[in-house]
Amino acid sequence: MRWIKLVSWIVLVVAVGVLIGSVPIEKSYESKASLVQRIQVDEAASLFGEAGTPIGSPQMLIIEDSGAFLEGKSKEGARLVSEGYLSDKKIYPLQLQTVHVVARYTRIGAGVAALLAAIVLALIKKGPKHEVYLH
Repeated sequence: MRWIKLVSWIVLVVAVGVLIGSVPIEKSYESKASLVQRIQVDEAASLFGEAGTPIGSPQMLIIEDSGAFLEGKSKEGARLVSEGYLSDKKIYPLQLQTVHVVARYTRIGAGVAALLAAIVLALIKKGPKHEVYLH
């Protein structure tokens, strides 16, 4: 019974730590994200004064390598990023949407773990009811 109490306290403390710690971590990633348009740079586009061929639509991405960014911005105001540079350097940008989803599910899991640990601790504290029979 003693080890169940110890494990429950550990789970409760860690879960509360994760709940609290996930917010600044998510905000940190949020501050690094920018609206980005991936561009396939080619010779033909540069002849016409264009940066290259857009790949998909602009997205909020986290790219920490400043060498990946090209000069200028798209019509939507997104920063341009060279797809070739990302491929050559094996850089896989992180979508801000992914950060939000992982943070949300992490908080849900930590909340459930904290709740279950609190219930176990409450049940242990309450203890079993003993009836005493006097003859």
